[in-house]
Amino acid sequence: MKTIFLIVPLLLVLIIGGGFLVTGDFFKESPQICFLEPLEKTSIDLYYSCEDFDEENPLKLTKIDQDELVLLSLELINEDREKYNSPLVELGTSSTAQEHAEELLNICKTSYWSNNGMKPYMRYSADGGEGAINENIAVIGTPEIQKYWTQENLKQILAWNQHNMVERDEVNEFRHSMNILHDDHNYVNVGIAWSNFCVTIVHQFEDRYVEWKQKPILTLNKEFILAGQVNFNATIEQIDIFYDPIPMPLSDQELMSSPPLYGFGHICSHLMCSDGSLPVATVLPNSDSSLGPDVLEEIMNQNNPGNPENIPLFVAHKWEITHGEDFTTFSIEEDLERLLNLTGKGVYTVLVWASPADNPSDGMVLTTISIFFL
Repeated sequence: MKTIFLIVPLLLVLIIGGGFLVTGDFFKESPQICFLEPLEKTSIDLYYSCEDFDEENPLKLTKIDQDELVLLSLELINEDREKYNSPLVELGTSSTAQEHAEELLNICKTSYWSNNGMKPYMRYSADGGEGAINENIAVIGTPEIQKYWTQENLKQILAWNQHNMVERDEVNEFRHSMNILHDDHNYVNVGIAWSNFCVTIVHQFEDRYVEWKQKPILTLNKEFILAGQVNFNATIEQIDIFYDPIPMPLSDQELMSSPPLYGFGHICSHLMCSDGSLPVATVLPNSDSSLGPDVLEEIMNQNNPGNPENIPLFVAHKWEITHGEDFTTFSIEEDLERLLNLTGKGVYTVLVWASPADNPSDGMVLTTISIFFL
């Protein structure tokens, strides 16, 4: 018996105990294997043709070259970036995109959270990341029909997904598209994984412009320290610090119901997330040399009309910047005891804001580095 399935975006799946439950005798009565019909990148949906599974003569798994798929994904990304006049990106070295892609096979559903409770920027930082990242995720396939993938199938799915994210991303307000095409990205870490039921794709776009002498840290004395060199002449404007509680393990059910986007800080959790994340502190340079940092800090935190959200402001005790023609060195230190006594243990994510000296209006984030203050 041969059947044609059309996979549509919304499917009802019964979830029990963190796994998928397919009704009683579904596979016993009619075990089937499904094959992807030829897929163009402009196709609206995925079609599968299914046939009875021959248990006595099972199909042999085809050999799939993952390296070729990763390089194809990079090629597709750069084709779109070139089309829309964005600089090309190189393949990054972080393994976190691949690890998350493999993890998502357990639920066959998109989640920006890991089962250890970490968000993308936390995973990137824990793996030694040195820049700023933004992540796209896609999961293609469903858990109720078993599939037989080939190299050609997966190549077609990569092209189809890339086209959808760039050209047909209305449902996500083109967040995926803007991430793929963002001018500041110079690397991408690619994760691709597959099971008998779904294919997972993770693109972790990376902005890497800093050579670190000291990556952001919080000392036992609650001193905040960072130092390094930006590889272009830049003005470092401010540093925003976001706070997340200590990540806790999440069940498959919690991952499956997590929000379809993520953001920085405690306002965005696996239960609910919005675009309105706010830092718990902002560190600034001393803009008035006639006043000491402590005096200026006190003045700035009193009824500041430029700070309607009442974000605690800190004026750095050390903010040393040296400009060269094509580089900027920096060394910044500040006592964050006042903040840490209030928020306590958790994950503090550091966003360093800078702008090129030749284009001050073009601000960018140099880091999304998390400090695990445990």
